[in-house]
Amino acid sequence: MKKEDSPFRELHLLMLPDTGRTLMSKDELVLVDNIGISSDTDSVSDFIATSYPFKLTFTLALFCLCGTMRVRLNLKEYVLGKNDVLVILPGSIGECLEIGTDTEIVAIGSSTHRLIGEQQTSLSMAFLKFFTSTPLIHISQKDMEESMSLYHLMRAKLEQPDYAYKLEAVTGYLQVLFYNGYQWISDYNRKSLQRVENRQQQLFDDFLELVQAHYNEHRCMTFYAEKLCLTPKYLSQVILEVSDRHATDWIRDYVILDAKALLKSGRYTVQQVGDLLNFSNASFFGKYFKAAVGCTPRKYMLG
Repeated sequence: MKKEDSPFRELHLLMLPDTGRTLMSKDELVLVDNIGISSDTDSVSDFIATSYPFKLTFTLALFCLCGTMRVRLNLKEYVLGKNDVLVILPGSIGECLEIGTDTEIVAIGSSTHRLIGEQQTSLSMAFLKFFTSTPLIHISQKDMEESMSLYHLMRAKLEQPDYAYKLEAVTGYLQVLFYNGYQWISDYNRKSLQRVENRQQQLFDDFLELVQAHYNEHRCMTFYAEKLCLTPKYLSQVILEVSDRHATDWIRDYVILDAKALLKSGRYTVQQVGDLLNFSNASFFGKYFKAAVGCTPRKYMLG
């Protein structure tokens, strides 16, 4: 599948909702929140009430000030509460399932890594690795207050008329926020080391990361077991023990999630969807899809 022909209903930076408090710097940075705005207004509800998965093409950090918000990210569900931060990386598949009427969310979207510590390669890689496996993190009230201070400083700078260096100034605030985020990660990891490491849980997490990266090309357990230097039988046992689900079910769910997005995109025929997902023929794809969903791909596409 070519990158430029992404089948998903992609969520681009410029598509973040205009709540009346949306600020943008070129096509690289968007600041948006619903502070003081009811979550059932059209601009917010249209954004959160999606009935299909979408793929992000940028980095999005969501800060929950109060209330709750329920999302599904790469097949896992997360509930944001007060002082929670959700970091969604480019390429992630997500759905916003529910948001409370009293929920206040601040969102910072960036389409380029140069705004958040590009020069600190080791820190950036640690940042990406952490939030790939642990997108939701809880921070202290003090840390949230500092984050919001930085957010409001960024807003004030972008709104300052006739200021020639808005993006450069905002980049400075973003980098402070980035380093704070890395400190949160360090604190989290330090606390985690105090607990007994669960090898099976780690294998499960590693397995899901591999599946997310390779599901459209590999649906055989042998591939994933070889990647993890394990036998397929042992890996299957571990996945079943940790998640109470078979490993093949996890692989199937990723394939079906992709298939549903492709079918609902309106851009492809059933045959083309099967080809994009590397099925040998349309008949095999149809049987695979129906066994998982309960209806044919065509019926799902038209329904």
